[in-house]
Amino acid sequence: MAAPRLALRPAVVIGVAALVLLWALLSSATLDRGQGWFVLVCLVSIVVGEVVLALRVSRSTAPISTGAATALVMTPTSAPDGFASAGEVIGVVGLAFAGSLVVGALLARWRGGRVSVVGVCARFLGAAATALACRGIGTGEHEHLLEWIWRDGLSRPVAAALLVLAAMLGWVVERAAHVVGAGAMLGEEGVVAGRGPVLDSAASGAIVASAPIVALSYPALGMLALPLYLLPIALVLFSVRRYLAAQRAQRETLLAISALPVVAGQGRPGHARRVADLSVAVARCLGLRSSQLRSVERVALLHDVGQVGLLVPLEHGRTIDASPQTVEVMAAASRRVARAAMGAPDLAEVIASVHTPYRRRHERGEDLPVEARIVKVVNAFDDLTEGAQGRRVTELALERLHLGLGYEYDPAVVAALEEVLSH
Repeated sequence: MAAPRLALRPAVVIGVAALVLLWALLSSATLDRGQGWFVLVCLVSIVVGEVVLALRVSRSTAPISTGAATALVMTPTSAPDGFASAGEVIGVVGLAFAGSLVVGALLARWRGGRVSVVGVCARFLGAAATALACRGIGTGEHEHLLEWIWRDGLSRPVAAALLVLAAMLGWVVERAAHVVGAGAMLGEEGVVAGRGPVLDSAASGAIVASAPIVALSYPALGMLALPLYLLPIALVLFSVRRYLAAQRAQRETLLAISALPVVAGQGRPGHARRVADLSVAVARCLGLRSSQLRSVERVALLHDVGQVGLLVPLEHGRTIDASPQTVEVMAAASRRVARAAMGAPDLAEVIASVHTPYRRRHERGEDLPVEARIVKVVNAFDDLTEGAQGRRVTELALERLHLGLGYEYDPAVVAALEEVLSH
């Protein structure tokens, strides 16, 4: 029953976003024409920000889109009879996000990609939450926060602090919608490679810290307030691109090094990649932090590189039945390769300990890193299944692992592997 529940999660986010937009569109008033250019530029920026995302500059965050939406809902845009209500602003912003879906889908189809509907809906819900905080919550004798700021002259430090809190609320709602809709904070360039927290912190930090700037300076600067707000966010996006490029280059280097045993005729094609993917899933099941997930992936990709130091190749590259002497040779070779290629002595030691039996923790008091214990179990599982899928093959492999519980393999890791395979 797990799969159907997971399949419903994106529908929940999309459904909630549709209901919020429908409610907002039922609001009757319109925005003041005197601020039409500012509103138009904000809406165009939302669409452009989502289209940039569709072009895969970053699949995990859209700082320009989120920034423009936050700028619009925080500035004192007004209706003919006063401040625009939360529903009015949410309706306009929602139409921009909906338009970005159409434009992004057409562009992605032309380029052979796709658009994340859940991501767009999550960002819209975050903007809606910020709009409600600024325009929909009464503050005693005031109708809402923006009226309190602009009509009663609330001190600027206090106003800035309240607007920052409103922006933070929107970010929390957006992240929560991502978790519900996708089951993880980010996709491929997020948790697996350890990039999620960095991207989130960079984008959300720029938005949350800069949001009060445009809101408080707009009455004096007018249209100039928006470039002052979007410029730092655009710089963040540029930095994200550079960061992602560096991370992709490092990952490609790891994949190339992991293929050395296969090139030397001492490994199985696809083994390292399968072990890496499954190891990360097991690590996530165990509740490891994102930084540890990245470490698990790196160790898994390089765990068999020590086979290049063997004079006599292992049969089918299977290390599960390797002798203690062979394991020692592989560990020494792994250290040399990892230190030379990655310049990371700590990582080299973890890789070298992958094939160490779990019982060493009790017999000799050795501290076996959790990354090594995870990769050891998953490597043994892939050695036994040789990449084959099927209920019977999986059951036989797990039975073999159970024979070594507490001796060769960490029982907690084996239990997590079983849980991952059951879904």
